[in-house]
Amino acid sequence: MRYYDKITPDGTRDLLFGECDQRSQVTKTLKDLFVAQGYRRVMTPALEFYDVFGKAAKYLPKESMYKLTDAKGRLMVLCPDCTAPVARLTATRLKGLPKPLRLYYNHNIYRGFPERKSKSVEINQVGIELIGGSPLRGDLEVVELAARSLDKVSEGRYRLELCHIGYFKAIMDSLDADDDTKEEIRQLVEQKNYAALSDILGKAKDNKAARALRRLPRLFGGAEVFQEAYELFDENGARESLDYLKQIYEYLQELGLGDKVLIDLGLVNLAEYYTGIIFRGYFRGLGEQVLSGGRYDTLLGQFGEDHCAIGFGFNVDLASQGKEPEPEPVPKILVFTQDLKYIPASVQYRKELEEKGIMAENSVFDTLEETLEYARKRGILRVHLVGEKIEEYQMEKGTGENETN
Repeated sequence: MRYYDKITPDGTRDLLFGECDQRSQVTKTLKDLFVAQGYRRVMTPALEFYDVFGKAAKYLPKESMYKLTDAKGRLMVLCPDCTAPVARLTATRLKGLPKPLRLYYNHNIYRGFPERKSKSVEINQVGIELIGGSPLRGDLEVVELAARSLDKVSEGRYRLELCHIGYFKAIMDSLDADDDTKEEIRQLVEQKNYAALSDILGKAKDNKAARALRRLPRLFGGAEVFQEAYELFDENGARESLDYLKQIYEYLQELGLGDKVLIDLGLVNLAEYYTGIIFRGYFRGLGEQVLSGGRYDTLLGQFGEDHCAIGFGFNVDLASQGKEPEPEPVPKILVFTQDLKYIPASVQYRKELEEKGIMAENSVFDTLEETLEYARKRGILRVHLVGEKIEEYQMEKGTGENETN
């Protein structure tokens, strides 16, 4: 029988010293940004009832959720998404609070990816939700905050891609095809699979909608995208969606974001979930998105509350990869006593060093020789021996663990 007691499950990993610090750097940067703009932290459980996500099956397939039962046999899941629990919280404990609500969270989410075994299934996510208020003003606030978050964490090495799902929906509403075919088309547009998209559209009636869909994955770039998009398709609300997106884009340009912001009308993920603006953020040198978000005005209605809402989530694990870890601090002094009767005095001495701002560590060895050997390995340059008086041992700079790793 094989035991899995020395490895972590597929898609998970241990984080060591510097990696923990990198994650902390990112989360602190984001928390400070959010708090400064009036967002308040909420925490929801790692375990939720399956029913919280049951109506969200279109964008969170049940196959991707980790399921278990409680003592009463009720179906539960490890939280696969942060927005739905925040919506549940808003509709219950926060129901009576004045809107808009500005909320932020820091939470692990769990999603299985059967087709990609190397992909992380445990993701640390920091994000915000703005619930209520004017949709346009809310979009302007949240998209700008997303850009600022990317900028702060990446130190300017980012790009933000914008779309409005209404443009895609308007085209699809004019396409003569069944729902399964439309979903296949959506996936091909999102994947920018030009060849397969041309094949499937070749079987459909050739009209303005089909021609627009063939071109849609290539509608990527700056302000020039809008003119081509208007010419390709402007029916069934498509023009209004483009006008709205253009307003957001021009607002970000006025803020000086320039070529950091791009338009991608092929960004059509979760088409049944999002109701307006969609955006994604990327860091230079990372192929995967580190930030994703958009407007989801129908989600709160599933919990009995009718409020518009927009938010985004930041993949802290991915974002941390681009951060240079700060050097790990090494204690300045190792405090040791040979005689057990001086342990209270050595503890008090270490506390006095701490109060002076000196990083000191307590030796838990029985002999001075072991203590000195440990100090050499750790790169601690001074050992203070506590007894009737304080004796100091000065260590030579050598190959402590910080020099070798």
